[in-house]
Amino acid sequence: METRSEPLKMPDRFDDAVVGAGIMGLAHAYHLARRGRRVVVFERGAKAVGASVRNFGMIWPIGQPAGEAHALALRSAAIWRDVLRDARLWHAPVGSLHLAYRDDEAQVLREFAETADANGFGGVTLLSPGEAERLSPALQPRNLQAALFSEAEINVDPRQVVADLPAYLERAYGVRFAFDTVVTGYDRPMARTN
Repeated sequence: METRSEPLKMPDRFDDAVVGAGIMGLAHAYHLARRGRRVVVFERGAKAVGASVRNFGMIWPIGQPAGEAHALALRSAAIWRDVLRDARLWHAPVGSLHLAYRDDEAQVLREFAETADANGFGGVTLLSPGEAERLSPALQPRNLQAALFSEAEINVDPRQVVADLPAYLERAYGVRFAFDTVVTGYDRPMARTN
């Protein structure tokens, strides 16, 4: 790997530098730029290829515990809906279906459904096996005892989001991207790159 002997000084026009153009880096760049900050994002590759493109592509608020974490997940999902719409990126508000094939699993779903509204999990419905099968004909109906549907979840294509969101951030907010640039150190206001 070839490296520069002198640190690369960030131009004065940038207020913030973000390292990594994966989901976390793009989210940070988005929020900083929306606050009027001048942002540059450094990415070591021609595009992000780490964990962000290998995830399942599901914005899944129901997976967070009740309370502050779930409230944050719901706010995050709302932001994602706006960004995906504005950036014209594919997304589908498909919800999620949770299946119970054993007595103890069915009891957990019933208890969750009974307390869902009080715990901030609106849009949750307990389904009979027949209702679940009508909603998802591909499920295995044998021994299905109950199902829980949540309307909050959104499906996305993580590869498309990571590939196309930088162009939207550049166009809409003036975020600059330095792809194929490895950050090897940082001494404010200097960033060392390869």
